[in-house]
Amino acid sequence: MGSRTEQCLNCEAPLPPPADRREGRPRKYCSDACRWAFGRTRARRWRPLTQRHQRQDDTRKQRRHIRDQAERLAQAAGKLALDLHAEDLAPPTQQTGWKPGPIAGYTAAALPLLAQARAVLAAAVAADRATGATWDEIAAVLDVSPDTAARRYQA
Repeated sequence: MGSRTEQCLNCEAPLPPPADRREGRPRKYCSDACRWAFGRTRARRWRPLTQRHQRQDDTRKQRRHIRDQAERLAQAAGKLALDLHAEDLAPPTQQTGWKPGPIAGYTAAALPLLAQARAVLAAAVAADRATGATWDEIAAVLDVSPDTAARRYQA
């Protein structure tokens, strides 16, 4: 059995005597109003902590997403570099300028890199927003207006 508290946890007033002799949990509050008030203040005390934990979890998820996007970009860039290196090692008659094929082959090969770089940038903006950065701060880095930054990168 626990020891009985003699004061209300909310207002520290003396607790009223039990109405009957039934066994049960001892009273902690002098009235329902004190119980509700204590619950509200407790929720207020813990809310900032849970919001901070939520923001940290969101930031962690965004950081993983940036890492994944950056790895995809690095893989695509590595593939393009290997393809260009293989072309350099080929005899001149077998290089792109000599054989028929797409006119803008290098541009077409680099285009996926641009799409990946944009995905990395969008993930980075989302991570900055998750950590609490404002659109003004992000726009200053991107050298655009805050409205433009919000319009381009708002999820």
